[in-house]
Amino acid sequence: MAINDVNSLISGRGGHLKRVNLKGFSGFTLAEVLITLVIIGVIAAMTIPTLINKTNNQEYVSRLKKAYSTLSQVTNRIIAEEGNPNSSIGGWASSTETIFDMYKKYLSNAKVCGIGVTGCFEGTYKQLNNTAGPNFNSGTRYTLVLADGSEMSMNNNASNFSADCSKNSNGTSRKCQTIAIDVNGAKGPNVIGRDTFTFSLREDGLVPDGCEISSDTVMETGYACACKVLREGAINY
Repeated sequence: MAINDVNSLISGRGGHLKRVNLKGFSGFTLAEVLITLVIIGVIAAMTIPTLINKTNNQEYVSRLKKAYSTLSQVTNRIIAEEGNPNSSIGGWASSTETIFDMYKKYLSNAKVCGIGVTGCFEGTYKQLNNTAGPNFNSGTRYTLVLADGSEMSMNNNASNFSADCSKNSNGTSRKCQTIAIDVNGAKGPNVIGRDTFTFSLREDGLVPDGCEISSDTVMETGYACACKVLREGAINY
């Protein structure tokens, strides 16, 4: 049926409907199309980075939860089977090397890198305040890769290790050893408090750093963020 026939049919029902005129319809101009595309582009440029950042943060949180669960279970098992780590009362945490060897023994599926060996914690790390971070692959750090690709590092110096478990730093007291975890391994951004977090080995188990400071306080370097992120289930900074 032709358009004119349709119009005649419509106007013939009751006689009071207006004729539909389709001949004067025209499409969008090139200028209108370009303006629309520019607006869409601006909106995308403003929202896509935010969405990507949010998605990445959610992945870091998920990986942090998994890493903490894995290492916490292993730590509890070590303490249950090997006893108190405090070496001042005969425990097994007499050095960073002996602590690392203990975790290496119980993390049977881990790839061991050792000290200063390529394949673990490669790349440059930054702190949360955008200042230079530590070299996790230096000659004093013991490193390994967990089965899911996350990387673990222990630093053999006075600020990270205490044989009698009396150390107090990063918002965690009475610790034997600081354990750093890069939750997504070789991938970036390699930032403390973003994809890299620290935990403390204590006589009573593994504790996320920052649990003994105010829950709404974040050390600007990022070292006390693990507890905050695990408590809140999000990276809100």
